[in-house]
Amino acid sequence: MNPLLEHLSSHSVTWAINVGGPSLDAIDMLAMAGAKCLFIDCERAAINIESIGPMVRSAKSHGMLTMLRSESKQPEILIRYLDRGVDGLVVPHTETVDELEQIAQIIDYVSKGHPEKFMSIAQVESIQAVQNIEKLAASTAVNGFLIGPNDLSHSMGFKGDLQPDALWQAIDGVIVELEKHQRIWGLPGSPSTQETLCSRGARFLYCTLPQIIQTGFKAFQTPTT
Repeated sequence: MNPLLEHLSSHSVTWAINVGGPSLDAIDMLAMAGAKCLFIDCERAAINIESIGPMVRSAKSHGMLTMLRSESKQPEILIRYLDRGVDGLVVPHTETVDELEQIAQIIDYVSKGHPEKFMSIAQVESIQAVQNIEKLAASTAVNGFLIGPNDLSHSMGFKGDLQPDALWQAIDGVIVELEKHQRIWGLPGSPSTQETLCSRGARFLYCTLPQIIQTGFKAFQTPTT
């Protein structure tokens, strides 16, 4: 079994940390702090194709798992990322079973008929994906799902606002379907939401290195008088 899929299947929850850029020093520090999974974000961070190989090798030298999010669903883009040796591939803006099956076909092509070499993760982040979630969750074409509240908020017309009840009602509906089909899933989390999300069935939680630094630095700040 793929090491990332095996880990997520056998552990209660794992933090997938978006390092934010191609810093090998940052990967080293995260590993020394106990981080288990590196999230390489090619959708929103300034990471180019030449940086991915060294990032993957650095993470693996520490025994860390690697999860990469592509900026595109285009086959030629996904193939380039899979060729870099990542453990898991996150494909954004997936909305239909046909798209999930295309991901499976690409992984089968790159792995030469050994799809267990990679973990495939579809990102649910639009109204269309929410509407199709029962079919998506039932499909075995991919191994897991990442829920994207921010883009879903935009898709629902909330412009990135994460407070509306309707947004979280939609996310709750997605979680119910994923749990019904016993799928591996994750979404952005924080120390304050970890327990609740774990109790709902989340197997991995996404966060960024800036979030970790901001949270940790608060303990060093001197209270103002």
